[in-house]
Amino acid sequence: MQKTLPQSVTLLVKLQGQDSRSIELTHETITIGRKADNSLVIEDPAVSGHHARIVKIQAVFFLEDLMSTNGTAINGRAITRHQLHDTDVITIGRHRLVFQELTAAGTAHQAPCVDLNHTMVLKRMDPTPNEPTLIATVVVITGKTDQPEYSLMKQVNVIGSQDGSAIRLTGWFAPKAAAIIARRGRNYSISHAQSTKPLLINGIQVMGQYDLKDGDHIEVAGVTLRFSVPSKTNGTTH
Repeated sequence: MQKTLPQSVTLLVKLQGQDSRSIELTHETITIGRKADNSLVIEDPAVSGHHARIVKIQAVFFLEDLMSTNGTAINGRAITRHQLHDTDVITIGRHRLVFQELTAAGTAHQAPCVDLNHTMVLKRMDPTPNEPTLIATVVVITGKTDQPEYSLMKQVNVIGSQDGSAIRLTGWFAPKAAAIIARRGRNYSISHAQSTKPLLINGIQVMGQYDLKDGDHIEVAGVTLRFSVPSKTNGTTH
């Protein structure tokens, strides 16, 4: 049976508190980052100056992380280079970009279309004052790291040996990216990265994404960490 080829490929851009916008991917290369020379400019401190790019090779699209500080994830997993497929969700900071292949037989969610011949700029929306961000911490129980304790200040926190990792592993054979802890609002989740090392939470191996709770023990790449998050009621009144 002949496969239906996509009529067009778009990127649906979603940011909390803003309307969705659609970009048609007609260029061979699209760069994403905080600096003004990118095709898609995201004005957000969590986004690197040149954060990632989408490259078209023949009829196939690839997403590449450009050694960004906070990393790039697809469907909750940190990547350095990854082939894009229909409905893949790209996470950059607080932004979600949905890769969509539109065919003649069906249509996806319609959103205002943006011409990339003109730079598209997204501005970060700060949390409302009555919903303060709760910063979780991770304490090292065993294993080789550059600090005994970490505050998870970033939206995307990489556990690994690579530069810019939020939790820096220092062992001889430590993988560049073993796992990734992502923050969405007041909630934290952890997922496996590119390393082949297993990820265990409270002694049980985890596949895919896991929602972290206060007191959870994380084991990955030879380190054991205790996750701690302050109570949502601490310091607040209703």
